[in-house]
Amino acid sequence: MSKIDISIIIRTKNEEKWINHCLKMIFDQNFKNFEIIIIDNNSTDATLEIAKRFKIKKIFNIKNFLPGKAINIGVRKSIGEFVVCLSAHCIPKNKNWLSNLYKNISKNKKVAGVYGRQIPVSFSNPIDKRDLLITFGLDKRIQVKDNFFHNANSIFKKEIWKKFPFDSKVKNVEDRLWGKQIIKAGYNIIYEPEAIVYHHHGIHQNNAPERASSIVSIIEKFEKDRIIKLPTTLKPENLNIVAVLPFSINSKYYRDNKSLLLKTINEINESKFIKKIYLVSEKNIIRNNSIKFIDRIKNKISTSISIDELLFKSLKIIEKNKDYPDSIIFINYDYVLRPVKLLDKIILEAQYSGCDTVFPAQIDYGHYWLKSESGNFVQTDSSLNSRNIRKPTYKALYGLGCLTSSHIIRNKKIIGGKIGIIPIDNINNSFRLIDLKKSRILKSFFFSKIQKSK
Repeated sequence: MSKIDISIIIRTKNEEKWINHCLKMIFDQNFKNFEIIIIDNNSTDATLEIAKRFKIKKIFNIKNFLPGKAINIGVRKSIGEFVVCLSAHCIPKNKNWLSNLYKNISKNKKVAGVYGRQIPVSFSNPIDKRDLLITFGLDKRIQVKDNFFHNANSIFKKEIWKKFPFDSKVKNVEDRLWGKQIIKAGYNIIYEPEAIVYHHHGIHQNNAPERASSIVSIIEKFEKDRIIKLPTTLKPENLNIVAVLPFSINSKYYRDNKSLLLKTINEINESKFIKKIYLVSEKNIIRNNSIKFIDRIKNKISTSISIDELLFKSLKIIEKNKDYPDSIIFINYDYVLRPVKLLDKIILEAQYSGCDTVFPAQIDYGHYWLKSESGNFVQTDSSLNSRNIRKPTYKALYGLGCLTSSHIIRNKKIIGGKIGIIPIDNINNSFRLIDLKKSRILKSFFFSKIQKSK
């Protein structure tokens, strides 16, 4: 076995949303001589399942988690001369991240540790954006008196750690306390701004959002080159997004249904970001190698189960076949007039706004009443003002295309996490085949539109 120079310690706790992107970028580094050690704090989601896809050999569970304690355990399990600490939700910006950390410490006896720059993503909140942009600047510096150090993105020498391990009892700032010991002992700390990671949340949480928004808007205006919107692995074109398209052959409207199914498949194929289509049906009626088939009968997916359950079962089947979607977009074929490029709009909104679920919704200014458990009617909108001043409600149109992150679907939910909505103001986009069956005139009108669009 060749000598390992660097051991990378990643501390995890329910990080299934981020760990795949983090590990992808680590394994894409130009510097290859490393091992990865995961110290997990009793994750209850798919964090470890995803990590094991990368064939990581050293995965350890820790009870009674404390940050310094977790790092110390990781270091004891390591074989590298140098140790990197990286948060599971930090994503290296490029292939040079690891080498940029390493070059500052590998031959400099005076340097005990190096920490790198952290930048926000497009959907980080204003407080976090402000804190990261102000704290982690563009100038490299050698710290002789300043003991600031940050273990979300750092490297240190194991030899020095043996003399100065991290405090195993504190609940936070173990990195700052370590830095204080190091500086006091006469060592230096280096800040390397070229060792960059994306970090979606910041390092301070106590200030007013309004003031933070103001500061961020100024920074974004005058320092545009510092605002990189998304890590490479989170950009829509680099994600594994698949469409799940349920269909049943057991319908008296089979011919019309199949016509709309073929139309929907063409619309999905026009997307720049959807990688595959999975047809969930009793029979594979589409003979096309690019469309994957999920057998309803074989997999016991009845037509009466909820969409939550259907997507959950579909995801399990897809992953069993070694396909690991970042997100699934659920599409119902029987929406007659889907807006052009809607599917890509949904995907772009999800990624650049950091949403876990995005769907279209019809803008509605109507007045609605609900019947309470006591039998009384309750008005949902007390205002009879003009619609120019009234706030609209949004009628969800999930079947037009509902994108959901896989980590939400694993909890048997199609809707969850941070929600995004694409407003639809054309009522024609809300019509389904089942609605048209009630009116021959409407059916004739819409199907003539469909034929013209082909």
